[in-house]
Amino acid sequence: MVFVLLFGAQSWFGPWLVAHGVKVVFAVPGILLATLFVTVPFVARELIPVMQEQGPQEEEAALALGASGWQVFQRVTLPNVRWALWYGVVLLNARAIGEFGAVSVVSGHIRGQTNTAPLHVEILYNEYNFAAAFSVASVLAAMALATLTAKAILERKRMGASAP
Repeated sequence: MVFVLLFGAQSWFGPWLVAHGVKVVFAVPGILLATLFVTVPFVARELIPVMQEQGPQEEEAALALGASGWQVFQRVTLPNVRWALWYGVVLLNARAIGEFGAVSVVSGHIRGQTNTAPLHVEILYNEYNFAAAFSVASVLAAMALATLTAKAILERKRMGASAP
């Protein structure tokens, strides 16, 4: 609802967005914003504990030795958190595949333009097109299985990487 209140036609930013021809709500940017809003915390939930456990010492040492911020990120931080980052991205993907609530509010359910797979399943089901609804749901289930497989692989590699 926050996105509708901020970016809708009658919202705070609405008149400016309309004047400049920018559509957020009931368009793809709104779907992306809503999806990111509900999924990025899964990445943060994985990264924050790992980064807290490692502490800032390595980054501070690299900065003291003259590395730029980008070099510190690329050569020190990213290698230290890569498994947590990948695991968070897998969780983000799993949530994004099935996201319904937030996307339902900002998408407008416009077929062929702002309709996501979970929303499409709902529409097909409500139209009593059960075969098509279950077909799309089966594709979502296959994507969920692929995500679970990726999660299992990453967990195995993560445990192998943390072993002495």
